[in-house]
Amino acid sequence: MGIIRRLILLFYVLAIMAVLIICAGVCLQLIPEDVWRNNLNYIIARQETLAVLAGMLLASLILLTGIFSRSKSLSIASGDIHLEVGKPGEVKVTVPAIVGVVERAAITVSGVREVQASVYRQDGDIPIKVRLTITLGQGFSAPRVSEATVAAIHEALLTALQLENVPVEVKVNEVTHAIIERDKRVV
Repeated sequence: MGIIRRLILLFYVLAIMAVLIICAGVCLQLIPEDVWRNNLNYIIARQETLAVLAGMLLASLILLTGIFSRSKSLSIASGDIHLEVGKPGEVKVTVPAIVGVVERAAITVSGVREVQASVYRQDGDIPIKVRLTITLGQGFSAPRVSEATVAAIHEALLTALQLENVPVEVKVNEVTHAIIERDKRVV
């Protein structure tokens, strides 16, 4: 739910609560009958009442559309990700460590020139989702490189963190013919 809908919901709920408190006062006879009848007749006769009712109807429709909207609640992860809670204790891994594993695995794939990874929290059995933006080398097939990259990431996450079937989105940001010089690593 976005911030606009939250604000609308706040004012909507406050208005409903005020009306409920007034109705409770009338039902418990805390407000004399002649007072609330006179005020009710005055409120009904005003044209502003129609504007308020139209505003409440519009707020109701906006909140109703929020119920049927299909948006996944993904937020960029920060801090630690809980991987396992069991007999040996609690296992946590920091998000930068996960990003490092993903980026190192992706950069080893032939055809990938640059990599930028983001880790998102999600609900369910798998606590994270990975979104990867890569620069593709010219002359390489995007689907094949993407498939190889996902396979390399799955293997690295399984080996390092024991995470299976982590959803990975690969987006090709740019296609370049330049070969980027990298430091040689000992594996």
